[in-house]
Amino acid sequence: MLTCLGVFYNNMIRNKIYLIPNLLTTGSILCGFISIIYSFDGNLLIAANLLFASFILDGLDGRIARITKTTSDFGAQYDSLADVVSFGVAPAIFLYQWFLKDINFFINSWLELGVIIASLYLVSVLLRLARFNTTNSKDFFIGLPCPTGAILVCLAYIVLNKTNIDISQYKEISVFLSLLVSFLMISKISYFSFKNINDQEKIKFYWLFFIIIVLVTTLINPPMVLLLLAIIYSLSGLLINIYRQFKKRNITYKENTKDKYVQK
Repeated sequence: MLTCLGVFYNNMIRNKIYLIPNLLTTGSILCGFISIIYSFDGNLLIAANLLFASFILDGLDGRIARITKTTSDFGAQYDSLADVVSFGVAPAIFLYQWFLKDINFFINSWLELGVIIASLYLVSVLLRLARFNTTNSKDFFIGLPCPTGAILVCLAYIVLNKTNIDISQYKEISVFLSLLVSFLMISKISYFSFKNINDQEKIKFYWLFFIIIVLVTTLINPPMVLLLLAIIYSLSGLLINIYRQFKKRNITYKENTKDKYVQK
């Protein structure tokens, strides 16, 4: 009898734990949806902060699910659908309301260039998520993760808003960066995944010291430091890809040189 009650109690607790990551995912999608509403109303600062909150909740749901061992196919699919809204539709609308609606290089065009660029961003997110759902790589992401793209958008607005920089004076650069983020998401560039890092994994002392320095620096100016970290992470994939190509060519050159030497 006591054994049955214990099993029933454990199942109740486990079922409650299953709700936690899904509730966090729900919070993420609600933040994204409300961000869309505020973007349409012109309250871009609130919309940007909601995108940032959605990013945090999205990072927590998967992490908590892995720690509590409550991952499921339902949770994975639910999280992917939430990402479509929070990191696809919401940032695309945010970009359009921010500066893309004022861009139209085509004269007498029935379709604005800003609409095209925002649509490309959304389609890039959809393609990125579809590819993510069909791959099993845990060590690396193929293409820039769409949450990182969204965090680049919202933090860029927050930082520029604080520094009183008028982005309308840099429309060409803004358009190029928007297209660059879209390209990175659908590219085959590898980005390091932090999913395999667990609480029991040992790290070297200098890595711990580096993490502490980053945390302390973040407290000084959180939006600026987080934006710089997001930019560094976005560029890291390009640098890793260039390094791999250089290393591959170097190995090929050495092998060819060795074969020529053996033939002689």
